[in-house]
Amino acid sequence: MKPPALIPLVTLALGAALMAALPGSAMAQGFEMSKSGDQQIQVYADNGIEWHSEELRVIARGNAHAIRGNMTVDADVLTAHYRKGAKGDEIWRLDADGNVVIRSPNDTATGHKAIYDLDKSIFVLKGAPAKLVTPTDTFTATESLEYWELKKMAVLRGDAVATQPGEKTLKGDVLTAHFKDKSATPSKPGAKPAQAGTAKPGQAGQQSGGDGNGLELQRADAYGHVVILSKSETVTGERGDYDAETGIATVTGSVKISREGGNQLEGGWAHVNLNTGVSKLFPTAAGAAESGQRVQGLFIPQKKGDKGDKSEPPGKAGFVGNVPASGSGGR
Repeated sequence: MKPPALIPLVTLALGAALMAALPGSAMAQGFEMSKSGDQQIQVYADNGIEWHSEELRVIARGNAHAIRGNMTVDADVLTAHYRKGAKGDEIWRLDADGNVVIRSPNDTATGHKAIYDLDKSIFVLKGAPAKLVTPTDTFTATESLEYWELKKMAVLRGDAVATQPGEKTLKGDVLTAHFKDKSATPSKPGAKPAQAGTAKPGQAGQQSGGDGNGLELQRADAYGHVVILSKSETVTGERGDYDAETGIATVTGSVKISREGGNQLEGGWAHVNLNTGVSKLFPTAAGAAESGQRVQGLFIPQKKGDKGDKSEPPGKAGFVGNVPASGSGGR
């Protein structure tokens, strides 16, 4: 099998500049391809690498890899855009087309097209869907997924979904997810620290040996057609926010809480604890102006026995009424 092409460092003068253009830290967590440091970038491809000097770009075709430290960008075609700088040529953007995978040691983003703006420390990924997988959570979107390195924030657009362990799901037209670095597993006494080295094609992101780090969700905000799913209920509304550390979500705007059996509550503001399964519904949020709205409940009784007892009227028999607005709540 023919070995992959590598940007030549001897015959191509630009090669050395490209190798040093994307510095970074060997101990990077999350996606940090544009962070400062002294790591080099290497570009590999099965079908060759083109250098367009007048257009200031380099194109790698066929199972292409751009590797810097523990970060990798894989695609069918990679295009590196560079510019003339005071200290030499420097890459300012990477374009990835076809089967895109952006990978750190513990986090992976996939799609069919991506633009990685190294000046702004942002990448935008498109796919059907675009997908981000961390050690604990999964995020998808049908239109686009943006990741902001410096803010450790992802913005998902179009049927966005965030899924956590324990059957916790948050949906919306748009989701913003804020992360922190997941705590590393304490090393054993006397263990030697990991050594940085030069990665081989397709091996970037494997040098850490599974260090237990990665992105961990702190909170998420949802906008438009919001749905929160748990084991016991479904909460819908117009806007929602979720604190992953406490398991508490709040939902506003035409809120409806539905549980198995057809029981429903409707109101203006909900406080939902996804860890305990306790939900509270109010006409308005605490401190907000009175809207005149009241909390309404629909409760469906269980059928009596298993012997065809038809004493209950057909359809949605049960209680429908208005709960007083002041201090009202429901489970």
